[in-house]
Amino acid sequence: MNIQAQMCGIILLVIMILFYMRYESLRLSTQIAFQVLMAGMLLCVFCDMLSIWAIVRLLLDHRAAVLVICKIYLMTIVLVGLLGFIYECTDVYGVRKKMMRVAAAGCSIFLAECVVIACLPIGIYKMGRVVYTAGPAVLATYAFAGSFVVTNIVFTIRMRRQGNPRRGQVILFWMGMWFAAALTQFLNNELLLVGYAGALGVMVIFFRLENPEYLTDRLTGLFNQDALLLYAKKLYNNENRFSLLTIWWNLGISQADDEAREQAVMLAFAKRLPKLAHTRVFKMADDEVWMIFEQPEQAWSNVEKIQSFVEYGRRELGGMAQAAFTFMPDSALVNDHQEMVHLMQYARWKNRDHGASNFKKVDGDFVEQMRQEKSMEQMLEEAMKEDRIEVFYQPIYSTREKRFVSAEALVRMRDRDGRLVPPGSFISVAEANGKILPLGEIVFEKVCRFFTRESLEQYGLHYIEVNLSVVQCGYSELAEDYIGIMEKYQIDPHYINLEITESASMAAKKTLLENMRRLMEYGVYFSLDDFGTGQSNLNYIVDMPVNIVKFDREMSQAFFRDDKAKYVMNAAMQMIHGMKLKIVSEGIETKDQYLAMEELDIDYIQGYYFSKPLPEAEFLAFLQENDKEFVKDA
Repeated sequence: MNIQAQMCGIILLVIMILFYMRYESLRLSTQIAFQVLMAGMLLCVFCDMLSIWAIVRLLLDHRAAVLVICKIYLMTIVLVGLLGFIYECTDVYGVRKKMMRVAAAGCSIFLAECVVIACLPIGIYKMGRVVYTAGPAVLATYAFAGSFVVTNIVFTIRMRRQGNPRRGQVILFWMGMWFAAALTQFLNNELLLVGYAGALGVMVIFFRLENPEYLTDRLTGLFNQDALLLYAKKLYNNENRFSLLTIWWNLGISQADDEAREQAVMLAFAKRLPKLAHTRVFKMADDEVWMIFEQPEQAWSNVEKIQSFVEYGRRELGGMAQAAFTFMPDSALVNDHQEMVHLMQYARWKNRDHGASNFKKVDGDFVEQMRQEKSMEQMLEEAMKEDRIEVFYQPIYSTREKRFVSAEALVRMRDRDGRLVPPGSFISVAEANGKILPLGEIVFEKVCRFFTRESLEQYGLHYIEVNLSVVQCGYSELAEDYIGIMEKYQIDPHYINLEITESASMAAKKTLLENMRRLMEYGVYFSLDDFGTGQSNLNYIVDMPVNIVKFDREMSQAFFRDDKAKYVMNAAMQMIHGMKLKIVSEGIETKDQYLAMEELDIDYIQGYYFSKPLPEAEFLAFLQENDKEFVKDA
């Protein structure tokens, strides 16, 4: 009875629906639209099969009933065309007012078309096992369904940048296949392909886009990161308020065991997690879980339950050494789901060094801090692209030669209006987002170019000091990149002195030492910067192959106001000189301070007493003027 294709279509759709029902749904707008599409397609194929059965079994005795069934089937074909269009619109518009207007207009058109189909005559043909319908009602159905198909194709192409590109491709494939099947059936009424082709198209959408497994973490059964982004986007589009809790673990174990242990902890967490009403749980990484509480007024009690669960289940959850929590009480703190993700990642970065049972509640001030840093990050990227990064130079005076023999290169950035941006506000941002590596290369390249272009050695400069950040010191390709820059400008490496900090030597000592070895073999010298801050001790000087040690400003200034600091500095100076190393005292601001440092036999003096950091042109003029003075005195 030409019913086999319809039976196959029904079986496919039923299997998809049963598979879909096995998984928890986030009730995303596209998920709801797809479920309605599946139901509509199932109804269409069922009515197709029912109409064939009715023509074969009931036509002689119940012709009116058969006509009604056949026309209902024709209406379901148009309905599927409408539902396919609504499904694609839902991806583009979500559930916003514009989407609701589109759906309402589409339904109104569909109802009007159903009235037309109901009023038009229909012809029923039965020749042995071959049955089909024809006539004005069928032609109208082709026209109405075709109009939805064409509209969907045009809409998908025009809005391809606003929706999911892959969804658009799948929709176009389905519409094309369905259109080809309808054209084939129109030309050969004996081939009833429309319903089956529609079912195949829905199956393609299912496996390419709407398979629930795509939003589920296979290890734990929790929702995954893609699900979080889609769900949070839905909540923000609907203006639904919610709260968010993130949990991340630091197991305190060797790197080789990290992945297996983190997976074990995450699996144990997922299995033992108490069921909380109106709560969605998402696995964001092997060491991180996010929880969305759909009812903010009840969120705090749920947060306390989760904290207790993690604390008392530490041993069961793999004996983790640290669990850190970040809680956003109100989704209205940020503007959209993307800013929400950035906020929680920012909070994790800020809390990365905190101990066990750490809890961070984000508020408006914290969000504003994040936004300022984000704005600074964008400003930095633009400045790097538009060559608004400059290098200033602060002269360094030799107490032995009685002249300026070096300078420290200091990075500066200008905004679009030409104003200088305080270094402290963008350097930390650059270190946090990895931009410190290209920024450091820009600075180093400008230093090499300036030194060779102006032949600074003619003014008595022995070298330029260039700072290395903690991130740069841990970068394995640092030596290769810097050697390449020096070769590009053909600068003698003895004119370069790279400054490292104590924290840098702790953070990535092995990589740093290898970089230092390669650069020193090439001819570069090194200084230990900011001695006297942080966890300073003389072991760093022993461990690091440096030529110069720099007393930071605080240590230099403390010498003049604290007897204990004076004693410590004297002792440190004697030991450093005993190791045949040179000393630079930073932050010297007055003549009395300079004379005191000179009397202490400090090798080099740096500070505002001589000069503030100067841009290239002013620094060059400074060197020229002081070189004349030196020649005159000589």
